[in-house]
Amino acid sequence: MYNSSSYFLRFIFLLLLFSLGALANDVEYSYVPKKVYEKQVFPISFLTTSNKEDKIRFEFGGNKVPVLKEPVVIKNGSKTFYTFYFKTTESLFEIPIIRITLKGKSKNLSRLKIPVEQLPDNKDFSGVIASGLKIKSYQASVYDETTNLIAISLEAYDANLEDMYVPSALKDGLENLNRTGSKMEAQYYIVLPSEQTRLKFSYFDTIKHTFIDKEIPISIDDGSVAAQTDLNPQDDSFEVLKKYTLVGMISLFMLLFLWKRDYFYLIIGVVSAVILLTFFMPLAKVCIKAGSALYIIPSANSTVSVYIDEKIQTTKLAERNEYIKIEYKNGVIGWIKNENICNP
Repeated sequence: MYNSSSYFLRFIFLLLLFSLGALANDVEYSYVPKKVYEKQVFPISFLTTSNKEDKIRFEFGGNKVPVLKEPVVIKNGSKTFYTFYFKTTESLFEIPIIRITLKGKSKNLSRLKIPVEQLPDNKDFSGVIASGLKIKSYQASVYDETTNLIAISLEAYDANLEDMYVPSALKDGLENLNRTGSKMEAQYYIVLPSEQTRLKFSYFDTIKHTFIDKEIPISIDDGSVAAQTDLNPQDDSFEVLKKYTLVGMISLFMLLFLWKRDYFYLIIGVVSAVILLTFFMPLAKVCIKAGSALYIIPSANSTVSVYIDEKIQTTKLAERNEYIKIEYKNGVIGWIKNENICNP
């Protein structure tokens, strides 16, 4: 009887050890960087041999919060990788404890300590640290009498585009920041002196461990400001082309009506004439409160261009979400919030 109880207890003990060992072998670090740079966005990966469908929960101690709440999950054969992205601003990145719950069992991984280095000085450094950065597109337009506005569409990986700032900027702002896993996209707006013909900045590449220069030629079309930025549709050279096209269509359909006596041509001609009249309709006027902020772009993260010094009435050029585009003094174009609209 004694021997049976002893064997039973040993069996339970071994089963418990096996269960704990199974969990210990089931979750481990897959990738941890040896060092990072201040404000760098970097990955930390975990490897499990569980199914991708198994419910797993990660808890990070020391108030460390990933850039994205949910990990990037990649299944490779019998292995599943969970990758979180973190960002650091201190001299030592440390997570004292990482608690992982899988299949109803919990395990604590050993603490993480990653040294954080300062980057060397670079006069053209934009503040962006990434494993790759691409300029997808850009567009230059007249901002006011002495400056130009350049809109740049960016795509980067493992990047902190939210910290981007070009040293030569008179004003700048970011919009449409979107992070999906390691990929990040953003629209960067920068105001530069009109005599500046090239925009140059650099980012630090974490793969090549060096600064990479980026350069954009600044060229303004002599035709129209609006052709670049859609500031005033009535001044767009493309709108002029559409007007002439409509005039030609009206003349053609009226001649066909007089020749064929078919009212179909008359109806088409009248519709074309109505459309043509809309191009000559004056733009709406809006009243702006004194002290209102004029933003470079229609975004809460945008830089304030100027403050309206007195109550004014001006032309409404466009509307986007809760912002309205207007023209202020000296040809300055910007966006104001709807809450700053007043009664004339």
